[in-house]
Formats: sequence, C-alpha cells, structure tokens
Amino acid sequence: MVYRGRPSKSCRECRRRDIKCDKKKDGCSQCSRAKLACPGYHNPKELIILNESDATIKRVSVNQTIRHSSSPNPLSIRLLPTVMQRAKGLYISQYVRAMPATSIFSFMQIFYPPLVHDIPLLETVTRAVFMVNFSLSHGCHAALHHARAMYGSALRMTRKALQQPDEVMLDRTLFSVILMCVFERLANLENDELVVPRSHLSGACELMSLRGTGQFADKRSPTMLLHLTELVVLDCLATGSVIPLEFLSLRRMALDNAVDTSSLKWRFWDIMLRYVQLENSVTLGHRPEEDILSAAQLDLELKELTCWLPAFVSRRRSPMPLDMSLTGVDIYPDCKSLTNWNNVRVVRLLLAKIVREQCTQLLVSSADHTSLGDLLYESNRKAIDLTSDILYSCPSEVLSSQQPCDLTLNTLLWHLYVAKSQGLPMGHLEPSLHDQMLRLSTIQAPGQRATVQKILTSSDEDSRNVWKIWLKFGRNEFLI
Repeated sequence: MVYRGRPSKSCRECRRRDIKCDKKKDGCSQCSRAKLACPGYHNPKELIILNESDATIKRVSVNQTIRHSSSPNPLSIRLLPTVMQRAKGLYISQYVRAMPATSIFSFMQIFYPPLVHDIPLLETVTRAVFMVNFSLSHGCHAALHHARAMYGSALRMTRKALQQPDEVMLDRTLFSVILMCVFERLANLENDELVVPRSHLSGACELMSLRGTGQFADKRSPTMLLHLTELVVLDCLATGSVIPLEFLSLRRMALDNAVDTSSLKWRFWDIMLRYVQLENSVTLGHRPEEDILSAAQLDLELKELTCWLPAFVSRRRSPMPLDMSLTGVDIYPDCKSLTNWNNVRVVRLLLAKIVREQCTQLLVSSADHTSLGDLLYESNRKAIDLTSDILYSCPSEVLSSQQPCDLTLNTLLWHLYVAKSQGLPMGHLEPSLHDQMLRLSTIQAPGQRATVQKILTSSDEDSRNVWKIWLKFGRNEFLI
C-alpha cells in the first residue's frame, strides 16, 4: 500500500487545474469564474486508506489496543464531570438549593438543571461566579484564571447591553451587574486589602432608577431591591462608609409606590440600614447619649423580630446547669433556623458593644454614674446570654454531618468569632468558645483553611471589623 498523503478538501476541478479552491458552501468561486459546474468537495471523514491489506488491519488493531490499554476504564473517565460542572453543582448546592426561595441567588435556579437560554451576558457572569467560588473553596488557581477570563467577557457584553435601551430595562441585565459585585468580592478575598468595589453597586442602583416607578408593580423588582439592599449594607459595614444617596433615593421611590414592607426580610433590612447609620454616628463620636438610645431601640426591634422565627428548644430555660461538658445542646428545626437566630444574635451583640463603649465614654464626663453603671451591667449580661445561645447552637451531630464546603461551617465559625471578639470575661464559656472555633477551623474547605487560620490568629486593626471578616469568609448575604 502506498501512502497517498492527506486528502485534499478542494473540489475535483480545482485539483485538476492545480489552483487554490476557496471551498464556498454552494460552489467554489474558481469554477464559477471558469463557467464550470463545481462537482463539490470530499468528505474528510470518508475512507482514507485505499487498500486495507491484512497487515494494515493488524497494525491498526494493535495501535488501538495500545491506546485503550493506557486508560484502564475510558468510559468512566468520559463520564466524570468537568470542572465547570463541579463548580456549578457546588454553587447551586450552597447558594440556591440551600437558601430560601427569595435569597439573592434564587434567580440562578433557571440554570439548574441546564436548559438552553438565549441570555449570554447572564450566563457568562453566572459561570464566572461558579468558577471563582470553586477556586475559593478548593484553592484552584486555574479555575480563578478561567473565572477572570469569563468576567472580562462579561464586562464587554455589559457595555454593549447598556447601549441598548431594551436590554437596560431587563431583570437579567440588572442581576448580571449585581453578580459582578459578588464576583469582585470573591476574586479579591486572597488580598490582604479586601477590595469591595462600589462601581457595580452604583451601576445597579442607576439601572433600577432608570426602570422608573412602574417596575414595582410586579414582585420581581421589590425582591431585586432587597437583594441590592443586602449588598449595599454589607458593603457599608465592611468599609465603614455611609449609605449611598442613589440607593436611598431608590428606596424612597419604592416606598412612595406602596411596596409591601410587611415581610420579615424587609423589616430586618430596615433595621440593618439604621444600624449602618448608627455605626457611622458612633465613628463620628458626637452624640453618645443618642447612640445609646438608638442601639437600645434597634435591639428591642430585633428581639421582637425573633418572635417570627422558628421556635427552638433552649437548654438555658431548663433547670439543668450551664455546663458545656454535658451532651445536651439547643435543638433547632434545621440549619437555616439556627443560622437565622445566630445572625440576629450577632447584630444584638454588636449593639450591646456600642452601648458599653458609649457608656464608658460618658463615665468620664457624666455625674450620673448609677444609671450608666446599670446600663453597663445590663449590656454585659445581655452579651453573655447571647454568647451562650450562640455556643449552645453548635450541635456536634449536625456539624459532623456537614461537608467541608458547606456554608453552615464558616457561618457558625463567624458567629463564634464575633462572640469572642467582644472582649468580655466569659468565665467558663471562654474555653468552650476556643475549642469550638478550633474545631470548626480544621474542617473548613481546603481553599479556605489558610484564610481562616490567618483571621483567627490576626491581631491587626482590620480583624476588629467583623463585617470585613464576614466577606473574607466568602459570604455575600446575611439572611433571616
């Protein structure tokens, strides 16, 4: 058998005339100019070996056997999920399926199971977020590289979308911009200086403003506004900045159009917005008396809000002594309820800390030491009670059943971190806090163990901002 070389893809006439063929679909231009009927092109998948002798067949069979033997089970390898599929499954399990139907990532449900959607911008941003979260959880730098490449493509698509009036008004464009902020946070978690970009948040506020008042007639826009509120509040708390005026104007527009504000989530974020304003006032340090009253009012409203949370069985209300060596712990309906309760407790702990700091400041100049002493005592007692509740919410049987990538682990670790950072003498609770935090830090996702250890051992100024730590744990929502 003679080797004939790689078969030409040109048409027969061009090969006969020994000229270059442009291989156009309906016939090459060379034949058209020569007024010849183009005979068409060879199919490259057709038989290449012109004479399959016995020796040729044997040689091909041996080569195929060698290739197959290099992989003991090629079928199983082909069935393994790709990195993107694994990243998608991880993110969906963490932020979509495990969260309430009204969570910030609920809109991603359209991508799982995978369907065909003609929305390239949202798909590209979503895949970028999938990959950057996978990189964060597993320490996979190659995944982060691919995520940044997809993010760059999404930025170019966004610029084009914003130039089209119809695209600007769509929910998917707004959600894409919000997801870009989530991406930026996750992609910069390894930096010592956590970058919390505000350009995407400002862009999302402007997009919602452009949509006008009619958008609040349906249910999607108020939900999107709540999602935006979560990100704005966490951004302000992490950076110590004030609430953007464009966001306040947008919120006022929603209230003027009779948006339903009776939901538990809306009431919670209304309290959190006022908490941001309180933190700003404390930073200025001009009104300690008013700050104490504001903190007490917010704490009261949060306590009333817990009446609407799922009930749990508390050991602290039983006659049993508070001894962590006992096996009993508080019993919650599920992990979501546990997290919701602890999220409220964390904010109340921070409000109690504000009261203590302002009372200590007033003790220097005020003559009413009795009232301030009572406030200090009540604040300390409340903080210890809340810390005990957080500590007793750590059921070993639940934690042992969680996978390292489960968000319950780093959320609970953050709750314990906030409780320990209060600087109060905890007595018998102190060693239990330390032991639980140490245990949780060892079962974090592989990509987050170094970050967690650095956070727990750091003593710099940034570690005092618990909200910046919250973002460094990779969390972009604060649910109730």
